[in-house]
Amino acid sequence: MFQDLLLSYNDEERRFFEQLYKEHRDEMFYTAYIVLENKFDAEDIVHESFIAVLDNMDKLIGDTPERNWNYIVTIVKHKAYNLYNKRKRLLEEQLTEKHLKDMMDDDMETTILELEVENVLAKLISQLPEGYRDILLLQYYHKLNYVEIAKIMGKSPDSIRHMSMRARRRIKIILAKRGFFGGI
Repeated sequence: MFQDLLLSYNDEERRFFEQLYKEHRDEMFYTAYIVLENKFDAEDIVHESFIAVLDNMDKLIGDTPERNWNYIVTIVKHKAYNLYNKRKRLLEEQLTEKHLKDMMDDDMETTILELEVENVLAKLISQLPEGYRDILLLQYYHKLNYVEIAKIMGKSPDSIRHMSMRARRRIKIILAKRGFFGGI
């Protein structure tokens, strides 16, 4: 995968890089996956991180394994959080854009009421753990079914269905604690 990039490096640097790759690739993937909860995105982050490692190889050669790992994991975390935040901002922009379009098409009073309900639901969803939150956003805001969500999240459709039920149950509990009753 990195053979073409390694051509401009000497034998010592190539061996050093290959050793880093073998030792840390799985840990890097796991670190990125924890943040992104998506194996394809985690793979991309690992790849981008190794390219950054290549660009800064002179800082790593001759340093301790612990310092090298700290440097590498910092790169992975920053890249993963940057991607996560970028996607989160994009999702928020899409939601805002959708609301503006709805306001132009629907009766203004009905739209305002719907926006208030959606705002309350968005706040409730934001209180859920990340996995539950992502499933409900994909399910209700992006109108994806369990199979589509399962493909995105790398889980089985049955697992997604159960997680969605548990997430909705948590929202009902929060609403009940606040004095609201009724289904979602």
